[in-house]
Amino acid sequence: MAEKLLRYKMILFGDAGVGKTSLVERFINNKFEESYISTIGYNVFEKQIAYLNVTISLMIFDIGGQEKFRDLRKKYADGANTAFIVYDITDIDSFKNISQWINDLSEFSGEIPFIIIGNKVDLEAQRKVSQEDAKKHCISEIGALDFFETSAKTGQGVEDAFVQLAIYTYKKYFPENTQ
Repeated sequence: MAEKLLRYKMILFGDAGVGKTSLVERFINNKFEESYISTIGYNVFEKQIAYLNVTISLMIFDIGGQEKFRDLRKKYADGANTAFIVYDITDIDSFKNISQWINDLSEFSGEIPFIIIGNKVDLEAQRKVSQEDAKKHCISEIGALDFFETSAKTGQGVEDAFVQLAIYTYKKYFPENTQ
């Protein structure tokens, strides 16, 4: 076990139906539910990741993406250390809305590390947002730390995205301890 435990508050932002809850379920419980049930309010999860000589504990706040939950998002985003902003590769509107989600993130949480997730790569045949355009836009134009494409259904890229975000967050708050 690592010597030190560091707990970070993580939030997920993105339109309703992009797969935020499914990503968390895949990461925490390694499972996927075919039936879609919209998050009503919020859910909180926790998972620990070993890195160097520390254990990084992510307290993951999965908040409903519907507009009616904006005040709730503001409340639970307060004090967040890190975030995912998620869109659905088959839904161009969810991609176009990334800028609004980033504005909300900045307003609610300040300048915290975040990664953009293009979810649902298992639906490649229905893709509406190209990986190349999304990656260029998200990193160079928006300023995300990284960009991942994932599938909560198959698990592709999910673990890597969460682990990388935990590492980026650790490096932001403890730069002197990284190589």
